[in-house]
Amino acid sequence: MKKLILAFLSTVLLLTGCKNRNSDSGVSATEYGPTVEQDPRTDEEKELEMIRGCINDYNINRIPEIEEYLNTQLHPLPIEVETLPDISSLKDLTEEPAYTENSNVFYAASYIVEDKYKIIFLIFNPTGNSFWLNGRVLFQIDPSLVEYDRPDFAEYREAMSRLLANEKQVLNWLYGLDLELGSEGPYAGYRQVLSMGGTPITSIADIKAIAEAVFTRQYLEDTFYYSCFYSETPMFKEADGSVWCAASDLNTQEPSYTYNPHYIIAAKEEGNTVYMDMLADSVGEIQPDIKRLTMERTENGYRLPSAY
Repeated sequence: MKKLILAFLSTVLLLTGCKNRNSDSGVSATEYGPTVEQDPRTDEEKELEMIRGCINDYNINRIPEIEEYLNTQLHPLPIEVETLPDISSLKDLTEEPAYTENSNVFYAASYIVEDKYKIIFLIFNPTGNSFWLNGRVLFQIDPSLVEYDRPDFAEYREAMSRLLANEKQVLNWLYGLDLELGSEGPYAGYRQVLSMGGTPITSIADIKAIAEAVFTRQYLEDTFYYSCFYSETPMFKEADGSVWCAASDLNTQEPSYTYNPHYIIAAKEEGNTVYMDMLADSVGEIQPDIKRLTMERTENGYRLPSAY
């Protein structure tokens, strides 16, 4: 019994001491961390704030700044859309339940811009803060509104079709895949490169020429050339009039969709750069999601400044 009474008194004294330390002793609560206040806004109010913030970011051209800060790439506005109309209520949008079913999307809604572009706002968590930390935007168009093989885009279509047809193959070769290889030579773990797509290879310059027929030299130098040719263990080595390739444990992968230059929606040139909005095929069907691709005009023709 005495032990039970002592335990009770100890608990009372402990609680009283804690109360005195937080109030009577005058110790500020901030010494134990910031006070967390509950956000009084409803989910709908938070969603509205996030979407309006997203719209404003596009309209004041904050997207490049956000991309750099988050180290990510966001969808640009369609070429034919200069600004997005602001909204005052979620009632200005049309809910998109297909995006919330069986997914981690909490809220999805859209509106139409320029009578043909659908802007879809996806929110994963309605925080009321930055849209980009918990949201995503999609730009779509009904494929039936896109003219097939539009005549004024013929030059762009022909160039992009050629580049895309060769892009994946060139990338595979640079990774040491799909090469015609011979026997091992002077370097352990390396085999002689006989050809790339039927083209005989006798020097590093031959490989560069094939790659630079598709990609800009700047992109290749920034992304591939060091690991391919100049690192301590490069993918390719040159010796005695032959090129030798290191064994690769990578596998080729088929993309989930294929860009379709027959469906160029809009295009514009800025300096030597051509920007194009187009559609892509997936599972044999044209999809409504708008893709932004670019080409660089060089003295040797059009080249891709990045991989797609």
